[in-house]
Formats: sequence, C-alpha cells, structure tokens
Amino acid sequence: MSEYQYVAFRAIDRAVSKKDLAYMRRQSTRAEITPWSFENEYDFGDFHGNALEMMRRGYDLHLHYANFGVRTLLVRLPDGFPNAKAAKPYFADGALGFHKDKKGPGGTLMISPSLEPDTLDELWDINEMLDRLVPLRSEILAGDLRPLYLAHLAVVGDDDHDPDEAVEAPVPAGLKKPTDAQCALAEFVGVSKAMLAAAAERSGPLPAIADKRSRYSQWLSDQPEATKDAWLAELLSDSESSVQAKIRAKFEKAAGVPSWPAVEAGRTVAQLKTTAEEIHCKKKKAAEAKATRQRTTRLTKMAADPTPYLRTTEKLVAERTTAAYEEACKLLADYAKPSPAANSPT
Repeated sequence: MSEYQYVAFRAIDRAVSKKDLAYMRRQSTRAEITPWSFENEYDFGDFHGNALEMMRRGYDLHLHYANFGVRTLLVRLPDGFPNAKAAKPYFADGALGFHKDKKGPGGTLMISPSLEPDTLDELWDINEMLDRLVPLRSEILAGDLRPLYLAHLAVVGDDDHDPDEAVEAPVPAGLKKPTDAQCALAEFVGVSKAMLAAAAERSGPLPAIADKRSRYSQWLSDQPEATKDAWLAELLSDSESSVQAKIRAKFEKAAGVPSWPAVEAGRTVAQLKTTAEEIHCKKKKAAEAKATRQRTTRLTKMAADPTPYLRTTEKLVAERTTAAYEEACKLLADYAKPSPAANSPT
C-alpha cells in the first residue's frame, strides 16, 4: 500500500486576514490556500508547517490523516472551554491535550490517539469526513461533553495505554443519540459502533436544549442600541471582522452555558471492549438470521415463478462486467437449489 497523507485547515468564525494569510502561504509551497481553507495531499514527504500557530492566526479546525496510522484533530477554542471544570476529567492522565495561548483564555484542543494502521479502516473520502467534523467545534463551545468523551475514549483505548488500567472519564448524557459530527469523530479516531454502544449503556437521556435563537434574541434586546449599531457597522464594513466571535463570546460569558449531565461509570477500557464484543456478536447473529429469512423468502418466490429472476440474470450477463457476472452466478446457484418448501415435511 502506498503512503498517503491529507492535511487540511478550516476557518469557521471568520476568514483569515490578509496579513495572516501571508503567513499561511509560507507554511507550504504546494497547498491550496484560501482565507477559509488550507489543503494539501502527500504521496511522499511531510507537512512541516506550524499547525498550532496557524490555528492561533485564524484557522479553527485542523485535520491530519495518514494511512499509516496518523489521526490528528485540532480544534481552536478562542475563549477556552465554556465549563473548564466539567472538561477537566477528559484530560486526565494526558488523554487529551490543550495548548493554551501565552496570553488570554484561548487555546487549541488536540486529539491525537496513537493507533496502529492494521487496527483501523482506511478512510476513502477524507474531505467529506472533514466537512462532517466541522460542527464539533460549535458543540464543544455549547458545553456538549460528548465530543470530549469520544476523544478521551479513543486516546485511553490506544496502543499507549493498558486497557486493564485505563479508566473512562464521566459518561455524558445523550451518547445513545450522537450527532453526525460525533459519529464522524468516532469513525475518525477508531471508536467502533459497538464500542460507542457499549459506552452508551451508562449514558443518560439527551438533555433538553433551549432554543439558542430565542436566547440570543432575549440577550440582544438587553444590549445598548449604540453597542448593537457598532457591531452591525463593523460587520458590514469589514469582511475580515471578528465581531461575530466577539458577540458570541460576550453572550456566552453573560448568559452562561448550561451544565451537561454526566455520570461516573468508572469502567476500564478492557471492560468496555468486552461489552463491545458482546454487542458486536449479538448484532452479527441478528443480521445473519435476518439474511437467512430473506433468502428463504426469495428462494420460495423463485421456485414459484423463476421468470423474473432469469430475466434479471440475462440483463446482468449483458452488462459484461465482473460484478454483474458474479451476481448472475449467485442467482443461478440459488435457482439450482431446491426451495425450502420442497424440503418441508408433508
């Protein structure tokens, strides 16, 4: 298998300024760079840019994927975590990293489990994966602890941790109904669907989430007219303005972020893996039983009237492709077998 790497950045809150864009261009001579994105693919060589500085200078999300095991995600949090105390347990034992700015409360969340390539499914549409991951940032900023839990689980379950000693962080509510962005994160960092289901067994119901639009409207009605006029003037006159991020930060500081429920389950990674294997086996048996029932139904119909199936076989053969030939062979093999009804006692 040939080596492949994909490096990308996304700006979410606002476009990267012209001054900072010049810095971004110095980080790579081959990347496709815009005020909103930075992308490069490698079949040889590596990215040597300063990813953390690029995040500090304007990009909000960074993904580094390599088919030899690298799965790194950086998330820019300009004002830090909305509830630092609630987020703290997910960083225990170095599970996750937060690179704090030298000045101010901001910093960059780093998710980078140590994974062996033979334990991962290769990702074929990594660009689509990045698009699905973008909403994670707003979820974290809204106080949702599920992205932090999934990232924590990926890291404490990696090859650098003993599964019998590594213990999960508090299990947040709503894991039974993860968002698409959270499912994308689990897939990206190697948390299987069965592992997610095992973790979700101790997760409470999704908490009621207040409508953010109404909360914004109520808060804005209390702001001075002069302040709102200044915000609007800046937004209209400067395409690179950070006023939206400033307003949101001021709102979050004043209104606060609702506490996301979580429970201490205290399971080891080994226990979670055992439960995940049980869930996987149960689903596999159910899927096999369903496939058997469907095949039995198809064989019965085929025995009663084989004409539609023979016509399908003719069409498949006419396609002259390997896949079509294989499908035609399966149909003919089924047709050659006696129907279940023929074997039933009379």
